Amino acid sequence: MKRKFFFAVIILCLLSLPCKLLGLSLEEERKYGREIYLEIARSATINNDPYISIYLHVVKGRLENVANLPFPIVLTIIESQSVDAFATPGGYVYITTGLIGLCDKEEELAGVLAHEFAHIGRRHIAKRMEKQKYINVGMLASMLLGMWVGDPKAKETILTTGIASALALSLKYSREDEDEADRIGSFTADRAGYGGLGTAEFLKKLRATSDNKSLPQYLLTHPYHDERIIVIEGLWQENRVTVNTAFFPYILVRTKVLHKQPGANVDEVWVNRYLKDKHDPLSAYAASLIYSSKGNVNESILIAAGMNSPFKNIFLGEVLVNARKFEDAIGVLKDGQDPISNYFLARAYEGYGDRERAANTLKELLQYSKAYPEILYRLGMLSGRMGREGEGYEYLGRYYLEVGRYETAKNYLEKAVSKYGINSKEAKEILKVLDSLKK
Repeated sequence: MKRKFFFAVIILCLLSLPCKLLGLSLEEERKYGREIYLEIARSATINNDPYISIYLHVVKGRLENVANLPFPIVLTIIESQSVDAFATPGGYVYITTGLIGLCDKEEELAGVLAHEFAHIGRRHIAKRMEKQKYINVGMLASMLLGMWVGDPKAKETILTTGIASALALSLKYSREDEDEADRIGSFTADRAGYGGLGTAEFLKKLRATSDNKSLPQYLLTHPYHDERIIVIEGLWQENRVTVNTAFFPYILVRTKVLHKQPGANVDEVWVNRYLKDKHDPLSAYAASLIYSSKGNVNESILIAAGMNSPFKNIFLGEVLVNARKFEDAIGVLKDGQDPISNYFLARAYEGYGDRERAANTLKELLQYSKAYPEILYRLGMLSGRMGREGEGYEYLGRYYLEVGRYETAKNYLEKAVSKYGINSKEAKEILKVLDSLKK
């Protein structure tokens, strides 16, 4: 039900765009893509896992650096068991945790993302919207009624009918669009170091699933898997992966364990797998996560400490932080060179009472704050506790900007200007941000 509401919000935003946007400029795409994002952020559950957010930010960056794109990509991960990936105007791409969990290899996920980036690069969405000759007011009304009607069954019926019809008009890509996105996406993935066959491998997986009928064909358009697979495979004789993807299997385990279907009997399966083979690092990681989430921190720490994995310290450090063993966590994490280790190191410093080191460590992670805005929030709170009120208000304001709460952001940023002083360099930069909010 929530999923249908989520899609309805997207379509409502698209259908309510003014008629003059039938020829979308780049600036209009940015504006309306942002508005759609804000509606999604208000109505859907955004994944807030530092591992997933930061790691996918790295994958996105590899692809973005070699793609020909009119916009910077804003990647949002939706907490949902549905298998979805789609793009909206202005460079916004959305994927679900369900899709991540379906991938066995990083190159499959990279292929899906590259495919969506290609839709943005070729402006397929804008071109589809430019071809619309009218906005169906009846469908828009059904969207509104579907969101507001009180009876759940009636609401579901209205939304199901309205979404299918509206998306058939507004979002469905042509076969030519999909073929072009497959081709361009495969070359983008290859240039990024993932090889060109990731999308084909993912399509094979979709073809093999027994629940294809549950896939939203109008959002993730795969009605002719076999032909697309043949074409993509015809472009590449082999798949050469040149980037290090060794960490991805742990991301996959984390997704399946911590972001699983409610009521699914996943925990027992993973624990039994670990008990049968305690030397398997993936099973050990899963078991450690499960014991930690259930409050059995000693067992969780014991398993993490005994893992046969080059990433053991990252996992052990997180468990120690969650167990409030901050001094031990600092000892494990202080030599880490990756952003995930450093995020938990900052958490450990904060818990230990060393706010200065915590803040400095978080500042080194600011490049990841768009992917994981929690960095900004923690910096804001730490700065305030250290008496740096202007800095604290600024970071909190920037946090609320990233999560789409503009009024709250405006209030904090105005407080930051007041604390910094209107003529300060910091205040002048913030005033530019406040001016942009008025547009």
